[in-house]
Amino acid sequence: MAANTIYELRLLNLYCYRQDEADGDEVYLQYNENKIFPLDSKYIKMKEGEIKVGERINDIEKGTHINIELWDYDFLSPNDKLGEFLMLVNERGGPFKTDLKSVESEDAKYSLEWEVV
Repeated sequence: MAANTIYELRLLNLYCYRQDEADGDEVYLQYNENKIFPLDSKYIKMKEGEIKVGERINDIEKGTHINIELWDYDFLSPNDKLGEFLMLVNERGGPFKTDLKSVESEDAKYSLEWEVV
């Protein structure tokens, strides 16, 4: 039996087209209930624009659906899940962009740029 094809997912950039909060969002990314970005702080303050992510998820089998969650850090209340980026890892290529599927916010508009190697 042939071995399964294994890929690496590289998260390149996070784009904000419209933030949820007027003064900007305090965002972080989560995968499988683990925070994956930023690793050196609780969140990244984000308004319209882009920020380099530069994180990798290894050992992904061909045909796997990946769900990256975008969260907004809150200081006095529970954090808000803004939405999810859903990606199918089935071949090498990219860069690709996936739009945020909103969960709690109809105002936030984000995209995640990624590639598969």
